[in-house]
Amino acid sequence: MIACLNKFEDIIKVLLNYSELDLEVLNDIQLIEKDQSLLMYENVTVLWAAAAIDNFKIVKLLVEHGARINHKTKTNSTAFRCACCNGNINIAHYLNENGADTRITKIHNETNLMASVYNEDLQMTTYLVDELGCDVNETTNDGRSSLYIAVGRKSLELVQFLLKHGARNFQTNYDHMSPLLLAAEKRQISLVNVISPQCSLLEQIEAQELIGSAFACREHGICDLKKSFEYFYRALELRSTYNLPKVRQLSTVEVLDNRQECQTIDELKKIRLNDDHMYTEALLVRERLLGPTNVRYCRSLRFRGALLADSAQHHRGVDFWLYELSLRRQYSLSIDINDLRQWASIFSDMIRKSLWIPIVAWQTIITVIVDELEHNKKDFDYNLHTLLFLITIFSQALLKSMISHDDHKIFYRHIRSIAQRQYVTQTCGSSLLHLSLSNQTSANDYFIDFICKYPCLHTVRILLQYGADVNAIDAVRNTPLHIFASTSTIVDDTIIQYLCDAGAHLDYVNALGETSIDVATNLNIKQFLKTVTKHSLKCLCARLIQKNSIPFHGKIANSLIGFVKKH
Repeated sequence: MIACLNKFEDIIKVLLNYSELDLEVLNDIQLIEKDQSLLMYENVTVLWAAAAIDNFKIVKLLVEHGARINHKTKTNSTAFRCACCNGNINIAHYLNENGADTRITKIHNETNLMASVYNEDLQMTTYLVDELGCDVNETTNDGRSSLYIAVGRKSLELVQFLLKHGARNFQTNYDHMSPLLLAAEKRQISLVNVISPQCSLLEQIEAQELIGSAFACREHGICDLKKSFEYFYRALELRSTYNLPKVRQLSTVEVLDNRQECQTIDELKKIRLNDDHMYTEALLVRERLLGPTNVRYCRSLRFRGALLADSAQHHRGVDFWLYELSLRRQYSLSIDINDLRQWASIFSDMIRKSLWIPIVAWQTIITVIVDELEHNKKDFDYNLHTLLFLITIFSQALLKSMISHDDHKIFYRHIRSIAQRQYVTQTCGSSLLHLSLSNQTSANDYFIDFICKYPCLHTVRILLQYGADVNAIDAVRNTPLHIFASTSTIVDDTIIQYLCDAGAHLDYVNALGETSIDVATNLNIKQFLKTVTKHSLKCLCARLIQKNSIPFHGKIANSLIGFVKKH
């Protein structure tokens, strides 16, 4: 395998002379991808590796010496598939002549034809279809066809080729979109024009409507409401001519102004010069055609909310984000951790501009993040930091008296519940209190970092007031006071005094046997800690036991063992 990966053909020839050489030994190897990233491939043979690195000479040598051509890796990939991905027709042709099963698909039923289409390789695609007879309408397990993939790659020549060979326009399970709608969604007019003749009139009309909505939504590029109007107008003309009216929705959405889509050209003309109404029309079209579970529709809602916030309409922006989040929760769609972090960003901007934060929004986000912390361990630390930022942001709102008495109660109820859960980071075992006392805590976000500056007395006070453990220890047994003393460059007697009043033990030691005084980097902090240090008899006894290595297990109450260990 090493000789193969290094393309040492002469060494491979020598090794192949040994009759007992096993060419089917399985290896896990890393290969450099086109984007220069490293990707691990598992359960590969040397023949698969030779095809993957695109070395025809080594492939021939191995096949001539009996290497198994149809070996499948962990992901069901074959040497023939590697040739298709690399666009090497010579290797593909050679393997086919020597017994390669060209119909073997990768996991999720991803065909070799799909691989060549994804790589925008017309020559390999032609070979697979014209010479090997690959089915252009075969789909992955989630319903994506080669035509769908070609549209995703925005390849006009591949779309034309596949259509010429009988590719059909059908909806996927993946996002409930057909290749035609995908082309419309991507504003690919040329692709829409070549696919449309293969589709029904209603499908063509809906493609026109979706193009119109795409031109209105800025996440697709520059907003062009003039083009949006033109496509909406054209679609309504066709609906009117062929008596294909839109189906009226049974209910309306408040965030979309409780509006229904325009049913006639006259209705469309009335909103033509109103940008907000045109944008709403686009979102209504997208909700009907894409559906509330489509990630593209959800992204449109979030983008609309962000645009409103950028134009100083924060509360309307929050409403759009809440609606988008409600759809994700209602249909059990995944929630992006960065989307949750953006809530902290928009709330920070609102506090900065002295705007009140709707308690329902804050409460909803807290609930969602806590749920993510309970079920999404992969992004646990990131979400825990987001939770901290939200607590700090709300503490700043309290300082500015921007919260009603009733909202206070809701806020404190959530904080008490959070404190009781005793969340700690997976990397360092840091509690929310540890994080709130470290000047290393940052979001790397302008708006959040403008409001959330740590150490933060107000966050500390709230956490301690509602149950946070002032003497909690992290992975290296640092208490919150250790963290503050070791990272703070500014003397804040108030924070130290507050921690002490809450019961912080200044003589607790970390894994290195250091107290908070020992780790203090600022001389003034060190001096202040010394002045407030008061040892109880209980603490003095614990320190004496530890200092003299006196055995204490089994000789003192179990409830005291942990206490002694901390000294």
